[in-house]
Amino acid sequence: MNNQNFGLSRILICVAVLFAFGKTADAQAGVDSIQSLIESATNDSIKVDRLIDQSYEYLNTDLDKSIEVGQQAENLAKSIGYKMGLAYSHKAVGLGYYYMAEQVEALTSWQLALNVFREIDFKAGVSNMLSNIGAIYYNEGDYPKASDYYLQSLKVAEEISDTLRQLTALTNIGAVYSDNLATHEKALDYSIRALKLSEQIEDQDAIATNSVNIGEIYLAQQQDSLALYYFEKSLNSMNVTDGVIHTMVSISKVYTLREEYDKALNYLNDAIKLADDLNAKSQKAHALTFLGETYREMGNYPAAIKEYKEAAVLLVELKDLKDLENAYGGLDAIYKQTAQFDSAYKYHELLMIVKDSAYNIEVDKVVQNQMFNFQIEKKQDEINFLVKEQELKDLDLKRQKVIRNLVTAGFFSVILFLLVVVKQKRSITREKDRSERLLLNILPYEVAEELKDKGTSDAKTFAEVSVLFTDFKGFTSHSEKLTASELVKEINEYFKAFDEIITKYRIEKIKTIGDAYMAAGGVPIKTVNGVVNVILAAMEMQAFVERRKIELKDNELEPFSMRAGIHTGQVVAGIVGVKKFQYDIWGDTVNTASRMESNGGVGEVNISEATYEKIKDYEYFTFKKREELEVKGKGKMQMYFVRLKEGIDLSEITARAAKELKDLL
Repeated sequence: MNNQNFGLSRILICVAVLFAFGKTADAQAGVDSIQSLIESATNDSIKVDRLIDQSYEYLNTDLDKSIEVGQQAENLAKSIGYKMGLAYSHKAVGLGYYYMAEQVEALTSWQLALNVFREIDFKAGVSNMLSNIGAIYYNEGDYPKASDYYLQSLKVAEEISDTLRQLTALTNIGAVYSDNLATHEKALDYSIRALKLSEQIEDQDAIATNSVNIGEIYLAQQQDSLALYYFEKSLNSMNVTDGVIHTMVSISKVYTLREEYDKALNYLNDAIKLADDLNAKSQKAHALTFLGETYREMGNYPAAIKEYKEAAVLLVELKDLKDLENAYGGLDAIYKQTAQFDSAYKYHELLMIVKDSAYNIEVDKVVQNQMFNFQIEKKQDEINFLVKEQELKDLDLKRQKVIRNLVTAGFFSVILFLLVVVKQKRSITREKDRSERLLLNILPYEVAEELKDKGTSDAKTFAEVSVLFTDFKGFTSHSEKLTASELVKEINEYFKAFDEIITKYRIEKIKTIGDAYMAAGGVPIKTVNGVVNVILAAMEMQAFVERRKIELKDNELEPFSMRAGIHTGQVVAGIVGVKKFQYDIWGDTVNTASRMESNGGVGEVNISEATYEKIKDYEYFTFKKREELEVKGKGKMQMYFVRLKEGIDLSEITARAAKELKDLL
C-alpha cells in the first residue's frame, strides 16, 4: 500500500471483538470471572464456550495464555464431538497467533475453523473465516488471494442476508482494488456499495472509512470536487481520532490542487495541532511533510525548508521511509532551485540512502511473501500426511480387530448367519424408515401416529390458526415464455425453499395448487407464537423471492413476483380420502386468508384485522393501514401490510425466533 496515502483503502479486518488493550486490570478481572465460571461448569459444551471466552480475554494481557486456553477448548470440544465449539476454539487460537504476528499459524487455525464451519453448514462462521483469511493474505501483500477470499465471504454473507459481513467484505474488496490504478473503477464500485450499506444501517465508522477511501480514489484521478465531497462526508462521520488528521490532510491536498492555499494551510495547521493533542507522531509527520509540499507549491521556500526538516526528524525516529523520501526529495529540489548546492548535495545523498533502503525493504517483502507461501504449502503437506497416516492406522486397527474376533470366536458359520440376520434386519428397518418418511411427507407427525395406532384419524376443530396463502403475480404470462420442464423446475426452486422455511417455524404445509402455496400455523398442535412465526415465515419467503430475482437477472431470465396473505381464526382439520391421504383444513378462515392474498400487494405480506389484533404490539413489526377494500363474499374489510421496523435485520429476527421455537419444543 502507498504509505504516502496511508489512509487510502483502510480495511475492516473482522478478526475479533474490539478489546480495550490499555485496561489491563479490567481485562484480568474478566479472566478471573470467567475462570470461576469454568470451574463451576457441569456441562462439557458449556465449559468449551467459557474457555473460548477466556481465550478472548487473555488477548488483552497474555497472548501465550490466550493460545494455550484456546487449545484446551479445542481438545475438549474434539473429545466430546462439539463441532460448533471446535470451530470457535480454532478461531480463538488463530486470533492469538494473529496478534503475535504468527501469520502461518493463524492461517492454519482459521483454515481448520473454516473446514468445521463448512462441515456443520454454519454460513455466518464460513463468511467470517473467509474474511479473516483474506486479511492475512492482504497483510502479506498477496492481493489476488486476498480479493478471492473477500469475494467468497461476500457471496456467503449475501446468501444469508448478513448485512454486517456484507459491509465488511465490500469495504475490504474496495480496499484491495484501490491499491492498483488499473482497478480503481472496481474499487469505486465496491466502495460505493459499501457506503450505501453503511448508511442504511447508520454505521458512522463504516461511513467514514468508505467515504475517505472513495475520496482518495477520486483525488488520485484529480476529480477534486468529488474527492472533497467524500472527504468532508468522512470528516462529518468521524469521532476525534487520528483518522481525522489523515482526512484533514487529504482535504488540504484538494485545496492545494485548486491553488486555494489559504484553505489548505488552515486544514494542515489544524491537523498538526490535533496530532499534538492526541500525541499522534506518525500523523503529525505526515501533515508536516505535506505542509512543506504546500509551501513549496506556493514558492515560500524558507517555510517549506522549515517544515520539511521538522518532519524529517520525526520520520527518521518513526522509520517512515516513504514520507522521509518525500521530505528529503523536497529539500533536495528547493536547494537546487535556490543554487545552494552544498545543501542540495547533502540531501540528495540522504535521498539516495532512503531510496536504497526502501528498495531493499520491497525486495525483502517479496522474499518474505515467497517464504510465507512456502510455509503454508509445507504446513498443508504436513496436515495431509498426518490425515493419511491416521487413515492407514485406522484401517490397520480395523483389520486386526476383525482377525482377532474371527480367531477368538472360531464359529465362522455362526458369524455368517448372524451377518445375514443383521443385514435382513437392517433392510427391514430401512424399509420401515422409508415408509415412515413417506407417511410424514404426506401427514403431520401427530396425525400419522394416530392413524398408525387407531387406523383412523378424527377431524378436529382448532380455535386459533393462522393460514398463509402465497401466489405468483402474472404466472400465466410467465408460463408462456418457458417450456414445461423449465416452468416446473423454476416453481420447484421456490417451493423447496418455502418447505425449508415453514419447517424451521413448525408450520404445517397444507398443499400447493398450481403456483399457489398454502400453509398453516397452529395445526395439528398449537404452537408457541404461532401467528408471529407464520408472519416471519411469509417475510422470509418474500426475501427469498427477492434474492431469486437477482439470480435470474444475472441469467437474463424473467423472475416471479409474489403476493402473500394471512388470516387468523377457527378451522376444522383432518384427513381427506381413503386411498391417497391428504391432510387438509376447512372453514371461513381459509377463504378469508385466500382473499388476503388476492387483495395483497407484490412483495408485501397482507394481513387481516383479526391477525393484526394478535400481533399489533409485537416489538419488531410496523404496520401500514390500508383503505377498506370490497372483498368478494365478505363486503368491506380492513387490511394491513406488515413490515419489519426500520433497522431490524430479518435474518437475525427469524434465526432468533426459530431458535426460541426449537428450545421450547
